[in-house]
Amino acid sequence: MAGRLGRKLNLIRELALKDLKIRYSRPALGFLWAFLSPLLTVAIFYIVFGLILKVKTEEAPFVLYLMSGVFPWMFFQDSIFRSVTSLMDNKNLIKESNFPIYLIPISIVITNGIIFLPSLSIVVFSSLIILKGLPIFIILLPIVLMVHLVIAMLLAVIFSILYVRWRDLKHILEAIFLLLFYLTPVFYPISSLKGLFSDMFYNAYIYNPFVGILILYRATLLKGFSGLVRSYAEFLPIIFVLMIFIITISVVAVYLYRKNRGVINDYISY
Repeated sequence: MAGRLGRKLNLIRELALKDLKIRYSRPALGFLWAFLSPLLTVAIFYIVFGLILKVKTEEAPFVLYLMSGVFPWMFFQDSIFRSVTSLMDNKNLIKESNFPIYLIPISIVITNGIIFLPSLSIVVFSSLIILKGLPIFIILLPIVLMVHLVIAMLLAVIFSILYVRWRDLKHILEAIFLLLFYLTPVFYPISSLKGLFSDMFYNAYIYNPFVGILILYRATLLKGFSGLVRSYAEFLPIIFVLMIFIITISVVAVYLYRKNRGVINDYISY
């Protein structure tokens, strides 16, 4: 048992290192792009929404609110988009080797998690300087990150298996994630939505897992955010919904893997 687990972990490590080398070996600035790319993205959003559209957030200075939403979203979206075609992209490896195929999308999420860490450190240091301190909940940040990683891994496995049989999925996911980006409070304050909709719709929105994970990130990163968020959301229901969501997609991922592992080679040949 320990030997099999060790082999799987070694394979994940090798796949993740290979992916990192492919991404950053050719650009002149190399791994510095792990810092520069998210900063440039936030700068563009800040110009559009902060300077031009004058979006204001009471929970935290807008630039911090923006970083604490954009960086986790970029990690999540890029993990899904890169992993959805991962089985097809590695079809030769799958044909030539005998290993659990779910390790391929999982390794991509881990690679993105490594790339996400510099972005997260930028938010931590910026929050420390601008807000003159960090919330006590900062100690829970590794747990929030782990929950986010698990969700991304499970969805990556699900979508990568589905894509092998349904090649339109990539384009559908691009449209869905574009919609989710604007429906999720990445760049606008959640408090601005209170009173615009019925209580039932508002609660369904607040306690969906994609909004919930951003609330938890901000509660652990932004000093004073957790006190303000209690005016429109409760943390226990957010955590409960996230756990139910993880259990549900775990069942789906296991079912799809067991149902398709024997026929993956047939589908990737097309």
